Amino acid sequence: MKSAPIKSCGLSRLLRLMTATWMMPFIIPKNNTHMYYNPVDYQPSKEEITLDRLKKGETGMVQRLDTSNSKNLQKLLAMGILPGRIIRVLQTYPAFILQIDRTQAAMDRGLAQRIIVKK
Repeated sequence: MKSAPIKSCGLSRLLRLMTATWMMPFIIPKNNTHMYYNPVDYQPSKEEITLDRLKKGETGMVQRLDTSNSKNLQKLLAMGILPGRIIRVLQTYPAFILQIDRTQAAMDRGLAQRIIVKK
């Protein structure tokens, strides 16, 4: 029978492994692409547009989040909007209704302008 320290050691390893896989989207790649907008050295490509410019029924992949306000960033993360996610626009007026995987989220135009997508 295993002793208590061995069981807790196994649980802590499992917890660290699970945390590492959950945090994977936040690891910054080595090719200097950032999750956040840096006006000094970033040149947007022609395919990148803000989410509010997508029309109803169009899809795009999130490239980065252009926000320095922590409350807006928390809102976006709670909705599941992360770089690399595919977003489909279901409605554009009066609020933006988005589909992220099997979840639908609503936001105003100001928050939609903070999301940079690639068509």
